[in-house]
Amino acid sequence: MAETNVLLQPRDGIHIFEETDNRWIFRGSELHVIEDNPTVNFVVFCTPDFIKIHHDYRDRFHEAFWSVIDNDLNGAFHCQYDYTNARVTPKVSWSCYKLKEVNGADDYKWKQPSLHITWDYQTGRQTVYIFDFLPFQEQADFLKGLPLPEARIHNPFSWHAAFAGVVLVQYDKALWMMRDVVRGHEKDRRKIPDKNSFPSLNDITRHTLHYNEVIEVAENTLHRIVQEQIRWRDEDRDTIQKHIAYWLDPHQQLLLHEKTAHALKTRSKSLNERLLNEINLRFNLVLQADSTMMKTIALVSMVYLPGTFVSGLFGTNFFDFQSTTADKWTRSTDFWLYLAVTVPLTLATIGVWAVWHWGTSIRGGRAWQRLGMGSFTGVMKGVRKSGTDLSIMELVRVATTMNRRYVRRHLTA
Repeated sequence: MAETNVLLQPRDGIHIFEETDNRWIFRGSELHVIEDNPTVNFVVFCTPDFIKIHHDYRDRFHEAFWSVIDNDLNGAFHCQYDYTNARVTPKVSWSCYKLKEVNGADDYKWKQPSLHITWDYQTGRQTVYIFDFLPFQEQADFLKGLPLPEARIHNPFSWHAAFAGVVLVQYDKALWMMRDVVRGHEKDRRKIPDKNSFPSLNDITRHTLHYNEVIEVAENTLHRIVQEQIRWRDEDRDTIQKHIAYWLDPHQQLLLHEKTAHALKTRSKSLNERLLNEINLRFNLVLQADSTMMKTIALVSMVYLPGTFVSGLFGTNFFDFQSTTADKWTRSTDFWLYLAVTVPLTLATIGVWAVWHWGTSIRGGRAWQRLGMGSFTGVMKGVRKSGTDLSIMELVRVATTMNRRYVRRHLTA
């Protein structure tokens, strides 16, 4: 169990616990207490800024450990062996994880829980540094849940198993926090989507992608710890066989943690798909709202278009409403000029639109196929043979029908 001495106030984010008579006693924040007791087990809880304050302690850690911390990597594991006295033992081992706690699109926090263990197999002494892990009030509870001293003396991987168990709880909590954020947007789907919500959804998508990344790295880190422990057993089989229970228990715990990390990764991918589905739904609802608005505008335009055309036509100089002829109005004999200008201009406009719309595919006869005019030409030949006269509206109807058949055929291909 762990006891806290209230007379010793922690400073610089350092909380030192000493193991005495199977109990963990809080020893304050003075690091010299570790050197003053070279045969005692210590656990030092530190903030991420530990090495910035205590530069002289950098050399007491494995060199690769600080490269991971300083470069803010997603996670890693390493084990450095000792080869003295015809034994192979993990003298130094460390593991690092990374997670993201999200309360909202713009409200999030990164954490980088890390564990560094130095173990002397001859004396069983362990000096453990834990970074960015738990609040001070919860650190003593973590120490209470550690394996028995005999297990930790014979196998430092028991520290990795206990540490990973708590970190995975934090991963699970972070995933549920992100799920609540996504669920909040899903509940708002009954409202008319706001276009301004898409940047927020994009930020949340970024958070879910980050979580997918870090949980996958965490799963790989746990897998490497499991494999490294198996390697140690192969290299130091005779000694480990004498204390096989202390090896098997952490091994089974690590396997369970690896499966848990895989389950969290799967659930995280599912959450990301839910979020993408929500974005697509909102996008389609916005398009639907815009489409409804455009239909309204088109309907209003159609209502006013006949009146605009009639007023424009009768407003020309081809018609005289001031005629002296009783109950009549006269039309100019040059009315054909109106048709001579309007019809070519209309056809030219349609031609420019067609070239712009199918400009890359108009190559010789293929242009007529694109426009659906192959079938249209066949229809016109049949009309000429039968001697049937078609009105302008009927010609337009035939042409658009041919084009729709072409579009429908290519859309269903």
